[in-house]
Amino acid sequence: MEEFLLFVLVGFVAQLADGALGMGFGVISSAILLGQGVTPALVSASVNAAKIPTGTVAALSHQANRNTDWPMARRLAVSGIVGGLVGALVLSNLKGDLLNLMIASYLLLIGTLIILRGLRGSAPRVLGTTRLGLIGGAGGLIEGIGGSWGPIVSSALLGAGVNPRNAIGSSAFAELMVSFAVFLTLGATFAGGMWGENTDWSDVGSSVAGLVVGGLPAALIGGHLARRVPKRPLTVAVGILAFGIGVRRMLLQF
Repeated sequence: MEEFLLFVLVGFVAQLADGALGMGFGVISSAILLGQGVTPALVSASVNAAKIPTGTVAALSHQANRNTDWPMARRLAVSGIVGGLVGALVLSNLKGDLLNLMIASYLLLIGTLIILRGLRGSAPRVLGTTRLGLIGGAGGLIEGIGGSWGPIVSSALLGAGVNPRNAIGSSAFAELMVSFAVFLTLGATFAGGMWGENTDWSDVGSSVAGLVVGGLPAALIGGHLARRVPKRPLTVAVGILAFGIGVRRMLLQF
């Protein structure tokens, strides 16, 4: 029961950050699950499972607040699904220390990028390009591997000069589509025995349920938060959390 309540709180806070910043739910949820020693494939599947109900409500909230640029959202979704499928398949076939090292390096990189964004008050140019196909594909790849779409996509869109409301709202809809595709892919690879024999979905059942219960009410006001909440302090806090978990996992490799 304590674990469930903890993840209700985590889901609520993470979704609040996601609604305000266009990132946070995946980074915070993945970092905490990884910190508990959950296997990377199960982390990605769990986070994407939680994102389906919370992401649906968030996307509707952004649409209600007229934050969604639909041509942009559709292009991000199509390329993101392709990248997400590749990421999920790569994740399902990687095992052991190499995968843990990749995840730790990923968290260090993502945490650094988010901290820089918060300190500078602007998004770093993650890809150095404004092409939505590349942005969506890269975001989908990271979503499939680590369950974190927003730090790549929202930051890249903002760095390219997209209106913050449109960047966050459009990214939210595309993320929902990508999460659904990634979850189905990871579920299929699990059924095919590609995760090994030491994975038990019941290990994260309470965590996922808590993330959903906590995330849903926060997602309802996500569209409003995209216009109201001060971004710098919350951005830096999310980045520090992701970076800290990355450091911890990196140290465990040695």
